[in-house]
Amino acid sequence: MIVQSSLDQLLNTVSIEDVVGDYVSLKRSGSRYKGCCPFHDEKTPSFVVTPSIGIYKCFGCQKGGNAIQFLMDIENLSFVESARNLAKRYGVDLMETTTENQDVYQEQQRQKESLQAAVDFAQQFFVDQLFDSEEGKSIGLPYFKERGFTVDTIKKWGLGYSPESWEALSQVAHSKGYNPEVMVKAGLLKQRDNGSHYDLFRYRVMFSIHAVTGKVIGFAGRKMSSTDPSPKYVNSPETDLYKKSDVLFGLYQAKNAMKKFDKVYMTEGYTDVITLHQSGIENVVASSGTALTPGQIKLLKRFTTNVTVVYDGDMAGIKASIRGIDLLLQEGLNVRVVPLPEGQDPDSYCQSLGGEAFLNYLNAHEETFIFFKAKLLIDDTKNDPLRKSDAVREILKSVALINDPLKRSALTQQLASICDIDQATLLQELSVLLKQQQVKERQDFVKEVAAAIDASGVAFSPEGEVKDRIQVNLLGHRDQELALFRLLLLFAEQPFSEEGNTVFDFVWGELQGDPNLAMEDSLAVKLHGEIEQAGSWPGAQHFIHHLDTEIAAWAAGVMADGHPLSPAYAENFIDVMDEAMAYKEQVINMFLHLRRKKVDAMIENLLEMFKEEGAEPESVDLMMEYLAELNDLKRQIAAKLGNSVSRI
Repeated sequence: MIVQSSLDQLLNTVSIEDVVGDYVSLKRSGSRYKGCCPFHDEKTPSFVVTPSIGIYKCFGCQKGGNAIQFLMDIENLSFVESARNLAKRYGVDLMETTTENQDVYQEQQRQKESLQAAVDFAQQFFVDQLFDSEEGKSIGLPYFKERGFTVDTIKKWGLGYSPESWEALSQVAHSKGYNPEVMVKAGLLKQRDNGSHYDLFRYRVMFSIHAVTGKVIGFAGRKMSSTDPSPKYVNSPETDLYKKSDVLFGLYQAKNAMKKFDKVYMTEGYTDVITLHQSGIENVVASSGTALTPGQIKLLKRFTTNVTVVYDGDMAGIKASIRGIDLLLQEGLNVRVVPLPEGQDPDSYCQSLGGEAFLNYLNAHEETFIFFKAKLLIDDTKNDPLRKSDAVREILKSVALINDPLKRSALTQQLASICDIDQATLLQELSVLLKQQQVKERQDFVKEVAAAIDASGVAFSPEGEVKDRIQVNLLGHRDQELALFRLLLLFAEQPFSEEGNTVFDFVWGELQGDPNLAMEDSLAVKLHGEIEQAGSWPGAQHFIHHLDTEIAAWAAGVMADGHPLSPAYAENFIDVMDEAMAYKEQVINMFLHLRRKKVDAMIENLLEMFKEEGAEPESVDLMMEYLAELNDLKRQIAAKLGNSVSRI
């Protein structure tokens, strides 16, 4: 355990904006910093760092705390590991007691530390084998030198060699006292049927895979034998340390250059990254031959939003990986592409041209991803009009993922020129795709708002006093309550999301998931009870033919359009639209208005609290922070809803 006075000294020394800034791209906002939360996906920054009191807080996923807690969350470290990490960085001597807690959490942390120790041992073993063993010096070292790597580069990247023997690592690990079960869990050994163990990596040059903090968490081994039928590369399996979908090769070495140039080059292979880095192009990472994942994109966004994908001169490979790039566009990144000449890859072409000339080539041949995709797909249609129309629609789907309307307009104009199609036709099709995209985004925004509201008061009121005071019934008005069931009666079975959910799935999920959405109107209570008893949507006929005359009359009126909306419906909480054309927007707007109602109530109660006497200055500061976030959230909701009544 760490002595409290020692912790206080550490936290008073730490610069939390520097600690968080290693993982999140922060922008100053007054006395604070803001950025996109590294713990959940979001497009609107809700992650705030406040240096004056040394805390971070996400008003979307509720995570928050001091610098120690941040490292615990971002690196999955124990409290002690996180504190020691910061103490080492800032030169603070921690005072620790010898008391050990035997709870489950600490046991899990010890197991993780054991895995890390095993990986660290293996990494040093591979390095020693490369430089000190005859086999390594005659096979592994010449391979790296033939690739053009200097000794300094080999050492900097922790490259190594695994011997041809079946049990080289296993035997040395055993002699050093490493538990074979831990070595198996770390992805270094495998167990035979007879209980003995053998090396996972054999007769391979080894590439160390680093976490963003610099720790080695896994390996990739390239085979040395041309007769070996196994894959060219073997990677460490998934472990508690190594999650392949959340790792980018070279990110630790590239992150400072990425922030400096606000740009990253993405390649495919390990040697591509190392060669470019050695040549002076340090802002480069690799997806290691896998399709991009949301976790990898999340890592990139911490440091830059500008990505240039450098493709090998292999059309088959480009077509196989091109779909994954849409994820980058969807996450708001600016994506450019550089195709290399046929037969070249970043490693070979960089070595052929030299670092400066290769960088000049990249700058001269960059083109937008959409433009590149258009040329690629249109050329592949061979003037077949049906295939061409399908290709154009596929390209427009990528254009629709771009948030900036000016960029969309410019790209659509380019596309019209490439495809020889009237721009107005393309814009019409793009409008349909954008509408679908906007509905999905608004649906996601409803969830983000609900998550932010759920964080009410927790950041500055551990006793939950504020949270208790801001409970509010979001319905409680006849028009609002019956409006929900009116939408269900008309559109319950209509599709709502690409995942196959219906309007009923969304509305009922919201009703069940928010305790503030309680019914007060007697008819609304009846309708809610009917659905709850059925366990699913019983169908419009269930209500129209109901024995309860009040339910039947209401349902018949709605279906016959004899149940007009009251003025309150249009004036107070939902836009008026042609519902048959825009039922999805109607449903989403309904819940956005309800969420705004709760935010208003929360703001009102916070303002009342400011009037009370006896509040601690620190509590007042935090309430001010939270009030600012609520007002920002309210503005975001208003922007989604718009200030005017829309008619289609």
